[in-house]
Amino acid sequence: MSKVLTISGQRGGSGKSVTALNLAVSLGLYEKRVLLVDCDPQGCVSEWSGANATGYPFDLASVLTGKATTIEAISKTEFTCLDILPAGFNLFQVALKLSRLVANEKILRLLMEDIRNDYDFIILDSPPSYGYLSIAALTAADWLLVAVPPRDQWVEDFHSLLKSIQYIRQTHDTRLKIAGLLFNRRQSLEEIQEGLTDQHLAGTRNLIYDTIIPRDEAVDQAINKKIPLVLNDIKSPAADAYLQAAREVILAFT
Repeated sequence: MSKVLTISGQRGGSGKSVTALNLAVSLGLYEKRVLLVDCDPQGCVSEWSGANATGYPFDLASVLTGKATTIEAISKTEFTCLDILPAGFNLFQVALKLSRLVANEKILRLLMEDIRNDYDFIILDSPPSYGYLSIAALTAADWLLVAVPPRDQWVEDFHSLLKSIQYIRQTHDTRLKIAGLLFNRRQSLEEIQEGLTDQHLAGTRNLIYDTIIPRDEAVDQAINKKIPLVLNDIKSPAADAYLQAAREVILAFT
């Protein structure tokens, strides 16, 4: 049965979608069967993965509205071990309707149950907000990987995220846990560890991944080309870091 992880970043610019895509690709390069689920109406990971270029007729909105099954909406990518359930702006309109009932926050989790035996990992990319789609993506997961941006306000965001986790556990009776914090565009692990003491978060040290995603122009180049990082420059520092992060994730669940 697959491990379901939601990649969360509560503000734009956290590197959430970049992390979701490149972590999923990296897990696939380790020959893990991976499904990437785009829960963001902006459809960034769908576009960057090349799924839109295939002209596939269904997406997550189609599944949520009953126009297609989950299996029908899953698209292949050029990576043998990676499939994607794409999204587009029409997901925004569907979310507005579903947000009227709290019970609908669990729909995505129920849909994931149908395909859990088909993959080693299911990675969900959630929108940077506390709206319906974000809560639904968190509710669908067993584990949460937090993409931490290179700014001081991340601590406030993290405390808000903890409140969301508590809400989901109580409302939907799930065991959502934090798999780890992955820091983006930072210099060193020591810099991060020192800041935790100042922010009274010393207890979260064991949640921080050893891997840090460095500042790397190759990331921006890959985004501009709308391709995963490893296709742009697999030898770049950031590509190597994502491979290391994927290895940490694999070891954590072994």
